[in-house]
Amino acid sequence: MDLAWRLARRLGDGRFHSGQHLAEELGVSRSTVWNALQSLQDRGLEVFAVRGKGYRLPEPVDWLEADRILKALPAAVRHRIEGFEVLGEIDSTNARLVSAPPPRPGQTRVCLAEYQTSGRGRRGRRWLSPLGTGVCLSLAWQFQQPGRHISALGLIAGLHVRATLLAAGTDDVMLKWPNDLVVGERKLGGILVEMRAEGNGPAHVVIGVGINHRLAAADFKQIESAGGLAATDLAQHRETGLPPRNELAGQLIAGLVDGLASFSAAGAKGLTAAWRAADALEGQRIAVEIGSETLLGMAAGIDEDGALLLNQAGAVSRVTAGDVSVRRRE
Repeated sequence: MDLAWRLARRLGDGRFHSGQHLAEELGVSRSTVWNALQSLQDRGLEVFAVRGKGYRLPEPVDWLEADRILKALPAAVRHRIEGFEVLGEIDSTNARLVSAPPPRPGQTRVCLAEYQTSGRGRRGRRWLSPLGTGVCLSLAWQFQQPGRHISALGLIAGLHVRATLLAAGTDDVMLKWPNDLVVGERKLGGILVEMRAEGNGPAHVVIGVGINHRLAAADFKQIESAGGLAATDLAQHRETGLPPRNELAGQLIAGLVDGLASFSAAGAKGLTAAWRAADALEGQRIAVEIGSETLLGMAAGIDEDGALLLNQAGAVSRVTAGDVSVRRRE
């Protein structure tokens, strides 16, 4: 996608650019420019073509830039980063970091991408984020001694992402167990945690975060057709202007690094109380699907290991991560 990515960045100002000028600037033919534009549209980027004027995007796009994101990070967070990359296209930022060597204890590796061909959500669902519409990033961390509460790490990451969004001015963001960020009934983002560990040895953990920044009307339909919750984006829940994507990415990274460092030092202390304030399900009648079995009951928060507590006529049972899905029930 090298040429298409260069073309996308050139169109990022939201102004018209003639096909001839783009071809001359990029050192290719006009037909090559056309093919590259088609490639961008296949990745969800809307491009306007007007005879006599050329091509433009519906509005300017704040393309992700490594230097701008790093500059936005507090010095203490920058000192913890031993690997950082921003890519135009990749199969999955999580997969890239899972397959890479783990960072040193107390350090992190970070990967962001404009477009993922195989982005993943829970239960193998595809995470759809058309080009330039969201923030998709992954962080790697190594725990020398993971501890018994490592299973709650996804919830802890969710709490820190939510805190970042609230601090940035997006109100009413809640967490739907185990890893959805929601506003009302609609999904704003998600978290995917993957871990490689052997026995009681060190654990290599990768946390992936996807946030919908500004989606087009067609994007909502595409995401809903993929299954899961209906989508929303930050643009619909802001009384003031949207934070630039580079700024938001830096804030998310800083919040996650602080959360991982705190977890390394203190474990899941205070998790249940913090979750209670963010819980989108507590007190709701829900259905929990485990394979072909469906459990009905009232959501009763979580325990200190991050398991969902399900109250069934006074008998409380634990629902752990895995192939578990949660749905509100009429």
